[in-house]
Amino acid sequence: MSIGNAIRFMNNADRDSSFRKSLYKINGIEEFQKFQNSEDLEFSNDEFEEAFNHLHSECQFAEQADTLFNLKHLFELIICDTK
Repeated sequence: MSIGNAIRFMNNADRDSSFRKSLYKINGIEEFQKFQNSEDLEFSNDEFEEAFNHLHSECQFAEQADTLFNLKHLFELIICDTK
């Protein structure tokens, strides 16, 4: 697992519409973990947060930050465990 994978995940979700559409179909953390494995993008929630903070610190424009926050919200919706 790595922060680099989390950064690649966010970049793919931002730039690749087919990748993003695949994310919209995921229902829960187990499906997300299978998706991560199939895409070779394993990372933990903590690594995602570190990657998010790193990318957020590099944002130069509000639009970049908005996009990043939208990706974070998408990630949170995907991994939300409805107990």
